[in-house]
Amino acid sequence: MLSYPSMLTTRPALPADHSLLSRLLRSTPHCHTHLDWQLPEAWLGTRPFYLALDGDKIVAALAATPDPPDVGWVRLAAAEGADVEAVLDALWHVTRETLIEMKASQIVCMMVDDWLTPHLARWGFAHYTDVVVLTRKHGATKLPATSARKRSPILGLAFAPRARLRPVKAGDLPAIAEVDNAAFAPPWQYSLDVVQQALAHADCATMAEVNGGIAGYQISSGGRQGGHLARLAVRPEYQGQGVGRALVSETIRYFEKRNAPRITVNTQSDNDASLAVYRSLGFELTGESYTVWRLLF
Repeated sequence: MLSYPSMLTTRPALPADHSLLSRLLRSTPHCHTHLDWQLPEAWLGTRPFYLALDGDKIVAALAATPDPPDVGWVRLAAAEGADVEAVLDALWHVTRETLIEMKASQIVCMMVDDWLTPHLARWGFAHYTDVVVLTRKHGATKLPATSARKRSPILGLAFAPRARLRPVKAGDLPAIAEVDNAAFAPPWQYSLDVVQQALAHADCATMAEVNGGIAGYQISSGGRQGGHLARLAVRPEYQGQGVGRALVSETIRYFEKRNAPRITVNTQSDNDASLAVYRSLGFELTGESYTVWRLLF
């Protein structure tokens, strides 16, 4: 247990802290939560997840559990009281040491609001990229054919069987995780556990197969406000051949049949290929974005 400053103690967060942590999250305006597939309380008992206490009262919490194993995301940062800087610094000290001990290569934070920004800067984080939000209104544009063809890298002509689209099955989990890790570089990869969490919340999940192999997949969630294309991944050797476009088109059809008023999607501001596909299918930038900060170890 580390004392910092004189009246403050820090310790690992435990599952038994659930109600006390929930109370802190309800009471403080200084609360950052990552756009996870599960609530912050679900990370209790994992490392690193630390609490700062003034006596028996939790006054701050910081969680950065790596998943995948070498990338820690700031999943929760919350603090209350007169000296937010001091309590967060106490938690950051032990969090950083634990991540280094766990051999994490980096820690990343995607900001929903700006209150945590000066603390990240003080800890050595730097701006990494921005995640932008796009939306597509119901019936925005005519969609292409359901499936995608492979194309010749020289002539640009279709020459291989079309991608076959089908619903995701329970046994597809390992294949999805493998495709995801091939499609994305850290820190954007999904682990098998995260894929499972995402599918548990999915309203629509589709696989794309080419020649019997998995070429890509999408996972989308739904709600009263419409659909959200939460994850789209295509293996590198099939990128630029219409597989992603076919998956997005199928997702649009799914939600349009259910009269969803809109569909949203997020992507990095510098991902020109994704932005081109989304725009061609009627998605438009909303002006909303999230700043991503990163610290390499």
